[in-house]
Amino acid sequence: MAKLVAYYSRADENYFGGQLRYIEVGNTEKAAKMIAEQTGADLFKIEQKTPYAKDYNTCIAQAKKDLQAKARPELVNLPENLDKYDEIYLGYPNYWGTMPMAVYTFLEHFDFSGKKIHPFCTHEGSRLSRTEQDIKNVTRNATVKRGLAIHGSSVDGARAAIKKWIVA
Repeated sequence: MAKLVAYYSRADENYFGGQLRYIEVGNTEKAAKMIAEQTGADLFKIEQKTPYAKDYNTCIAQAKKDLQAKARPELVNLPENLDKYDEIYLGYPNYWGTMPMAVYTFLEHFDFSGKKIHPFCTHEGSRLSRTEQDIKNVTRNATVKRGLAIHGSSVDGARAAIKKWIVA
């Protein structure tokens, strides 16, 4: 069976250890590509039809509002199904202690019965927070494996940590 790396990532202005910086490729996307390279997995980017603002502070305010409203943003597209995948690497930035609401939209669209989900997140200090449990709550019939938290500002040097996590 095939593997899939499904991920949500945001470029533009991001927070890096106390400073804001503009980036062209999001940290989670960088990690997702490393995982796909090491596992031979297909890649799928989870994208909102109406993206958050490019400005970091506006973005996090929008994400918090969506979290409080339990919003399920409409996505640009979805795979037709996930039937050919038995393992899914699910990536996201940690927003307010959980996944961006668009990731919930993705998860709630499919039946994950019998699939293994490997969560990974990028963060600037909050690690995985409650995301592993949140994934278990949404994908009740899946096996959720131990997740990997990658410090976003250190993602470029995370290749060895990712490899160790994949083989564990």
